[in-house]
Amino acid sequence: MCMYVCVFLYPKHKIATNSFIYVFFFQQAALPRATKIDLSNNQLTSLPSNFAIALTNVTRVDLSSNKLKDLPSNIHLLQNLQYLDLYNNQLTDLPVTFCQLRKLKWLDLKGNNLNPTLRKVAGDCLNKKECEAAARNVIAHLKQRQVQMENERLQRLKREEEMEAARLRAEEEKQAKKRAERKAAKEKKKAEQVPLIKVKSEANGRTPVPLKVVAPRTSNKKEKKKSKQATRSSLLGWLNLLLMVCLMGTLSGGVYLYTDGDFSQKGLNAAFTKLLENSYTLADITAEAFQPENLKVTAQTVSKNIVDSSSAAWAALEEYTGDLSVYTTPVIDITAQGLNWLKEKSILCYEWIYNNIDWAYIVETIRSALDFLHGQWLVVCEELSKNKAFMSGVETIRTHAANILEFLTLLWGSLCKQLGIFVEYIQEEGPGILATVKEQAAGALHAAKQSLEGLVK
Repeated sequence: MCMYVCVFLYPKHKIATNSFIYVFFFQQAALPRATKIDLSNNQLTSLPSNFAIALTNVTRVDLSSNKLKDLPSNIHLLQNLQYLDLYNNQLTDLPVTFCQLRKLKWLDLKGNNLNPTLRKVAGDCLNKKECEAAARNVIAHLKQRQVQMENERLQRLKREEEMEAARLRAEEEKQAKKRAERKAAKEKKKAEQVPLIKVKSEANGRTPVPLKVVAPRTSNKKEKKKSKQATRSSLLGWLNLLLMVCLMGTLSGGVYLYTDGDFSQKGLNAAFTKLLENSYTLADITAEAFQPENLKVTAQTVSKNIVDSSSAAWAALEEYTGDLSVYTTPVIDITAQGLNWLKEKSILCYEWIYNNIDWAYIVETIRSALDFLHGQWLVVCEELSKNKAFMSGVETIRTHAANILEFLTLLWGSLCKQLGIFVEYIQEEGPGILATVKEQAAGALHAAKQSLEGLVK
């Protein structure tokens, strides 16, 4: 079942047209199930920023005979759009993101003051065939422009990096020159002081005593600092080793689960395909969860659960302490104000990120990279399967892997047994320990309450 929406205002209502479209149509109505939208002949000069967000399922849009000067940059979010009529507007160019409308099959740009290049690419669109060709050619042209812009951006970044590197080299050379000048000045001053000492000694009739060069001794503080640094480096090394072992164990467990223990080429290929499918599913679920509406519902649910849990915990605490609202009410009010301020700022940041970052393009790029890796993986597996020495080594590793798996199974059984003994101990001794802890906590709360009452008095 589809929804068709048609909005038409006569020219005499020109002043109210944009306000109606902005406030009612896309702010309040936000028709998520609409598939066909007709906004022709409405004197529109621009579209709201959430135009594409509000009409994610639309397949046909008619914006002909308006006064549109540009399209919103997030027009690419209309992923299901197939038919777009922009006849008789004031467009001069299209946003580069327009090339991501992969399902677009029909496009009419006649009657617009397009730049010469885009006008030539779009053609005349005098019949269905020419309008379909216009859609294909415009998308291909904008894709090429997007690639060119990306290359220019990369070149600009490269030039900036080279300039920054040159600046750092010049700064380093300048610092090195200053250090060399200071060193030369120090040596010159030292050389001037030696003859002065000799002259004074001869004037007193004494033979000058040569100065002893004493090697500086390292203080105990420096030795302790070096010892601490060595100890810290050793700890960091062990920590990095532990993290690497955990990571390797996690990866090994994941590979085993995805392959179901089958490490043959066929099993690995099937596991990689399953991993790609799960990645796509996870990306779709994540995108759905981070929709503003769904995120708002989730935040409300989490807030309600936190408030309910806090109220229950506070009620249980007041059984031992009595009414503490006199002390806590000011703190709660200030905290609530701070949380409301933080909530407003977080919503503004999230809306900016959601509207200005092309997440669909990022996800599509990651998917393309995974598909490319999968293809290269198949090529590598095919080549390695022809190598007899490699396959012989794989069989040897597989034999040892079976022995290791058997050992890990025995170890897991032993751990489970010890865990069962621990659980039985907790079940037997837990009530007594809990009663003791409860008594100690009640005594501590009573003492704290008495201290607070004394401070208040």
